Amino acid sequence: MTHIVFTAMPASGHINPGAPLVQELVRRGIGVTVCATEQFRPLAESLGADVRVYPGNTISSQVIAEATAEGGSTRVAQRLLEATSALLADLQSQMRADPPDAVMFDSNALWGRMLASRLDRPAISLMTTMLVGSSAFRALRAREMLAALRESAPAVPGALRARRRLLRSADAELLPPSPVLPTRGDLTLFPIPEWMQGSDPRLDASCRFVGPTLDVTARTEESDPELENVLGGTDPLVVVSLGTLHTGGSSFFRACVEALGPLPANVLLVVGSATDPAELGTPPANVVVRRFVPQLEALRQASVFVTHGGMNSVLEALHFGVPMVVIPQQVEQLLIGQAVADRGAGVVLRHHLSRVDIPAEQIRASVDALLHEASCTASARSLAATLHEGGGAEAAADHIEGLLAGTPA
Repeated sequence: MTHIVFTAMPASGHINPGAPLVQELVRRGIGVTVCATEQFRPLAESLGADVRVYPGNTISSQVIAEATAEGGSTRVAQRLLEATSALLADLQSQMRADPPDAVMFDSNALWGRMLASRLDRPAISLMTTMLVGSSAFRALRAREMLAALRESAPAVPGALRARRRLLRSADAELLPPSPVLPTRGDLTLFPIPEWMQGSDPRLDASCRFVGPTLDVTARTEESDPELENVLGGTDPLVVVSLGTLHTGGSSFFRACVEALGPLPANVLLVVGSATDPAELGTPPANVVVRRFVPQLEALRQASVFVTHGGMNSVLEALHFGVPMVVIPQQVEQLLIGQAVADRGAGVVLRHHLSRVDIPAEQIRASVDALLHEASCTASARSLAATLHEGGGAEAAADHIEGLLAGTPA
């Protein structure tokens, strides 16, 4: 049996895009082993994959979330570089005697790319977002650039030290050409529509845009009557979430309560683990606050989505034709939000890029405009039709089988 190892960056936004592809490979009779943290074992096993758990004290979703809060993408890169040697050594020791036929890896899981080189196996990169080059930072205004520099500057020395240590290690010859992150492979799969990707010199014939590999059939079986009432109500539903890695803070969510409570709509605030719902006080009757919710089920019913602009969240919203108020926390999310806004499916509020609070009146006006502007919903539904032009998980699996067979996909 053909066997593929998938080394994942242990964060929902990086594992979820690969889940339907793993399931499709298993359906085709290909054995898949997912390498991740214990947190993602239930998901991997539900897909029919085997699981190898990373050693403790290497990398985890908590480490990534804390790094994001401390120093943005620069601190995250530091943590990934610091974990690479230990993860590579662990996986290599387990697989040297019986190597897989190929190694697939999240584009931030550098250890997966190095493992493929060490085992002399085809390398398959899953690029869960767009390629962002240095030119993208020209999209930032002066105040936004200063805020980004203030956030990332403390993390730069640590990231450089981690990179130097890796370059001096015994495995340095396995490193791909600089820049090592995001890491490409012999085949690089983009589970995004091609219109979201700007021009980039790194794009070549090995890059394939297959579009989102969403599984929208999954439903939660947990009972939450209050949430069910909101999702099943007759009033329009506004969903607010800044994702699992970014924290808007209680001040942002309080502004949302003030802004959206008076609207003739149901409001679902998803505040994440860093905000205690009790900090928001007693919300109006039409506002429900939760730390986490099944996002696909919420978006299935939503009329407007207030989001940080992460690729997963945006593609899920577009799948259901939901227009968005995008509140980016970093430059990549700004580019994603602008791509959506340029096509008439949303608006972008840039305040958080400058670390400035958004006035409640502006949140209300933006959401209210999308609730009443039919053209925005029409544009979002039009974009939904483009998401599947690349073929999704089935096309991605075709490309992988072509690579393994030594023939172009």
